[in-house]
Amino acid sequence: MKFSKTLLAAVVMTAAPFALAESNVTLYGSIDGAVAVQKEKGRTATVQLMDGVAGGSVWGLEGTEELGNGYSVGFNLENSYTMDDGAEGESGLAWAKQASLNVSGGFGTLAFGRIGGLASYEGTYSIWDASPFGTDYLQIGLGNAFVTGQINNNTVHYSFPEFSGLQLHLQYSNGTEADTQKWSRNAHYFGIGATYEIGGLNLAGIVERFDNKGEDDVKPTMVYSLSAAYDFEAAKVYFGYQYASHFHGFDQSEDWVFSGKGLNQNAFTLGAEVPAAGGTFKAAVNYGFGKIKSMDKVTLEDADAAPDRDKFDRLGVGAAYEYPLSKRTMVYSWGAWQKGGKALKTAEVRGDFENWSLGVGMRHEF
Repeated sequence: MKFSKTLLAAVVMTAAPFALAESNVTLYGSIDGAVAVQKEKGRTATVQLMDGVAGGSVWGLEGTEELGNGYSVGFNLENSYTMDDGAEGESGLAWAKQASLNVSGGFGTLAFGRIGGLASYEGTYSIWDASPFGTDYLQIGLGNAFVTGQINNNTVHYSFPEFSGLQLHLQYSNGTEADTQKWSRNAHYFGIGATYEIGGLNLAGIVERFDNKGEDDVKPTMVYSLSAAYDFEAAKVYFGYQYASHFHGFDQSEDWVFSGKGLNQNAFTLGAEVPAAGGTFKAAVNYGFGKIKSMDKVTLEDADAAPDRDKFDRLGVGAAYEYPLSKRTMVYSWGAWQKGGKALKTAEVRGDFENWSLGVGMRHEF
């Protein structure tokens, strides 16, 4: 009996370090809900309970195991959901936002799996920081005037070690959706970026290529993105610029498809966030202008509609106020408006590009 107790104690003491190592896993997430009034051009206003206005509702797991000598292995698993109806963010995907394994050390960080692109504002490895709103807050989100990339499957990401504030980043997807066909038929993503930080200044530059393989009569897309942010302590100012060539659709109207040479666009954003009355006031303006390069290859699903001119522009303005109730909970209010010009005034899609919203909400992070 004494031997059994001694053996049990030895087993427990031996297993303890492994149990502690394996327990370095964090459950995290957020839940965001708001009451919003929205109005589209030519339609009546609506009042809705909305999800994810100030940031998507997500939950995830992340963990790290230290291997010694400065090396570690980690993982990120994250999914989105909608608070108002409990639905998963993307049907059929257990971890829609990211699912990646990484190895870090003196050589930098190597990660692979389902990963957000360098200018996507998604997941762990996006490096673009062009607006106080990111892609959130409805009409003022960057996706309404910029090409914000996507989350890609079958991705390898490498971040070099930081040197005097400068860091390089490489990313490649062997198949943005699937890589089951031969290489020449899989749709690939290539990204290279650099970040530089010194004092309150943060800079980023990114070049991305989507080769659109496997799609008939669709030119490869090139996207060049720059961002700058400076923290003056009394205020933080943001600026972003992007040139996109041969992209093939708008976030606001996913059914409007542009084949062939697609669209070219220049886009700018300027924004700021300022501490105010215990919270933070944010404001920004986005503007993009461009040209449809293949007017004879524009289709609108379930409708016979085409733009009557080849040029377009997009303007958006918005402001928000965020007030923290605690370290993990905030309430917020916002107002945002956007308008599309020239080709985007086509009757069948005008309401998608000319609309406004305002509302109040709450966000909790855990």
